[in-house]
Amino acid sequence: MMDVLSLKKANCKNCHKCIRACPVKSIRFVDNQAKIITQECILCGRCVVTCPQNAKRVRNDLTEVMGAIGSGKRVIASVAPSFIAHFPVAGIEEFETYLKQLGFFAARETAQGAYIVKSEYEKMIKEKKQDVIISSCCHTVVTLIQKYHPMAISAIAPVLSPMMTHAKMIKEEYPDAYVVFISPCISKKDEMCKVPGVVDCVLTFDEMEQWLQKKEIVLEKHSVQEEEGRVSRFFPRTGGIIDCMYTQGTNYKYLTVDGIENCMEAIKEIENGGLKGYFIEMSACEGSCINGPSTKAYRENILGSRVRVNDYAKPKENIRADFDLPSVKFNLSRQIPSEFVVEQEPPQSAIIEILAKMGKTKPEDELNCGTCGYPTCREKAKAVYKGKADITMCLPYMKERAESFSDNVFNVSPNAIFVLDDKLCILQMNNAACHLFNIGNEKAVKGSMIVELLDPTDFEQVLESGNDIIDKKMYLAEYDKYVELSVVLDSEHHSLFGIMKDITQEHRRNEKYKERRAKTIDITDKVVEKQMRIVQEIASLLGETTAETKIALTSIKSTVLSEDE
Repeated sequence: MMDVLSLKKANCKNCHKCIRACPVKSIRFVDNQAKIITQECILCGRCVVTCPQNAKRVRNDLTEVMGAIGSGKRVIASVAPSFIAHFPVAGIEEFETYLKQLGFFAARETAQGAYIVKSEYEKMIKEKKQDVIISSCCHTVVTLIQKYHPMAISAIAPVLSPMMTHAKMIKEEYPDAYVVFISPCISKKDEMCKVPGVVDCVLTFDEMEQWLQKKEIVLEKHSVQEEEGRVSRFFPRTGGIIDCMYTQGTNYKYLTVDGIENCMEAIKEIENGGLKGYFIEMSACEGSCINGPSTKAYRENILGSRVRVNDYAKPKENIRADFDLPSVKFNLSRQIPSEFVVEQEPPQSAIIEILAKMGKTKPEDELNCGTCGYPTCREKAKAVYKGKADITMCLPYMKERAESFSDNVFNVSPNAIFVLDDKLCILQMNNAACHLFNIGNEKAVKGSMIVELLDPTDFEQVLESGNDIIDKKMYLAEYDKYVELSVVLDSEHHSLFGIMKDITQEHRRNEKYKERRAKTIDITDKVVEKQMRIVQEIASLLGETTAETKIALTSIKSTVLSEDE
């Protein structure tokens, strides 16, 4: 089965936003592309919701469910209690009617499983089985502990999650059921695979929206059915688990922790021996499940989601109503193995070497700006050592490198370059310009007007017209220099770039060449003229000799002919 999360390579733009959002840094950058490290990922979904290019892809399992329906299976939905915050329906009965239009046999509330789970928590507290009890509902929290804090695994309540519990309840009633869990959470797709044979498929709210749109099913907006409240429906919002539990006189203290970073701090405290005698409701998402990665609360107002959950959970009458369910016959316990992520700690010498390559040779060079996604420069260096990051991900380093390169090009250019503001005041000038204008250094003229060095007409013309001047040949009489002038307007920064190529030597070479060419042409003309005279004289002489020869030969011929007679 393919990974729950994958990458659309063409979309990734190397912005590093996902690594900044990832609480466990389970993303590797290779060839300027983000790659999710599956064995390190806790599937919190932050990279999905924060990616500005929609480059992270959640596995879509719609075809699996459609196939099950098409094959005639009895497909039953276990609907997470946060559905009331995401879909504008009055309650589970109305939502079931829409699901039946898609081919579902029936729909049940996962809150029924939540009721069984919270009852198990109450038994654990009553029997004082653990000094510290962490709720087992959030699979991302469980995975976080398994991979990064295995010493705290013993604090997790060894109880099935509401999803697994409810699926088993459904299969007790319908042994042939194909159970589909509909959820705001992408990590439940992973939980389904880790506990096989219970839940058959998991669909996110986003997948359900896609399916409804494909079938052109429009959900009408309704207020919730307040009179049918059940306190187990409080589960999907912060503090909801504890709110539906009996907590009086238990000698336990109750604590709600939401958000990955807050959970991490609480887990570290537990590892250090703290929080004894506490039941801790932990949720990876701030606001809990109503703010899951596949909920519209990420895009809209979470307060509205809380209101709908509260209205749906609390009856109009001030009675503590909950589900009236038979006792379950199956085992609710679960084993939670360690999945500890072992990472090699780089030697200090390697860290120092990598920091030096990033131009960080002194403590004050370590800005710890976090733009690369890592909280400190040293954490970034560790990621580079492990092959998870690249040196070029450091924005200050790349900015300094680019500026250094730009400065080098500016200063070593053989052409005179100077920058003016829109008042034709000199802002910057390179060494070649100083040499051209016979100036000791840039400071001597910085802040002065360009008119103090040369005629500003061309610069004024570019400012007024907006049309650049390219390679205009001109003579600077004051400096006895011939130059090619280019003036470029940077309207965004209200500045002008003047570039002068000194062509004095080239110009003088051309002048000498023209002078030599003229002399050569003159000499050639004279030689040709003389040669023509000689040719004419020779031709004249040749003409006289030919005539005399002709006369002589004619005379001889006549004599011979006369003798023959």
